[in-house]
Amino acid sequence: MVRAWTALAYAYSIEGANGFGDDAQGSIENWRTAVENAVLLDPMDSVACNCLGDLRGCLGDLAGADRAYRRAFEYGSNHADTLALLAGSKALVAGDPAEAMPLIERAMRLNPLAPPWYFGMLGRILFTAGKHREAIAALRRSTLDSPNVLLFLALAHTAVGEAGEAARIEARLKAEFPDFSVERFITGYPVTNPDAVHAIRHAAQLARRDSVLKVLQKVLERERRLL
Repeated sequence: MVRAWTALAYAYSIEGANGFGDDAQGSIENWRTAVENAVLLDPMDSVACNCLGDLRGCLGDLAGADRAYRRAFEYGSNHADTLALLAGSKALVAGDPAEAMPLIERAMRLNPLAPPWYFGMLGRILFTAGKHREAIAALRRSTLDSPNVLLFLALAHTAVGEAGEAARIEARLKAEFPDFSVERFITGYPVTNPDAVHAIRHAAQLARRDSVLKVLQKVLERERRLL
C-alpha cells in the first residue's frame, strides 16, 4: 500500500497547490496523513521520501525537507521518477538548485520514454535558471491542461517579452482555474528557494505591468478616436 498512500499524498498536494479545493489547509493535512502512512510502511521508499520532503517544506521545515530529499536520493538514485521529482524539489523547495539539472537529465537518460510531467519539471527548472526560451520549449512538451504548467509557460513568455502570448495563457488560467494564483502555488507547492520565489514573482510583476499598459493603450486609443 506504500505506492497507494504516496499517490494519494501527491494528489492532495496537487489539490492544495493548484486550487482544486476550497480548503487549502485541509488539503495539506490530508497530504500529511497520507505521506506519513507511506513512510511508516516503508521508510526507504524513495518517492515517499521525496513527497515527505515537499510536505516538510510546505510546513516551513526546510532542514527537514533537505533531510528527506537526501534519503530520497540515497534510496532512489537509479529510479527515474524519483530523480525527476527530486529535481523539481531541488529547484523550488529546498537544497541546492544547481543540482536540479543533472538530476532531471539523469532521469531522462534512465527513462528515454519520459512522460509529459518530466518536461513540466524540466521547464520549471529552466525557468528558475533564467533559461526562458528553453523553458518554453520544455513546457510545450508537458501537460498543457495543468495550471502550474500554464503558469510557468505564461511567466516564461512574459520574461522574453511575448506579452500577447502570455496574456492568452493567463486568460485561459482565469477561465479554467479561477481559484489558482501565483501566491497559492508558491505557498502550497511550496516554493521556498529564494531564487525561485524571486524569479516567479518578478515575472508575475512584469505580466501585471504589461496588463496595465495594455489597458492604458486601449483608453488612449478610444480617446484619440473621440477627438
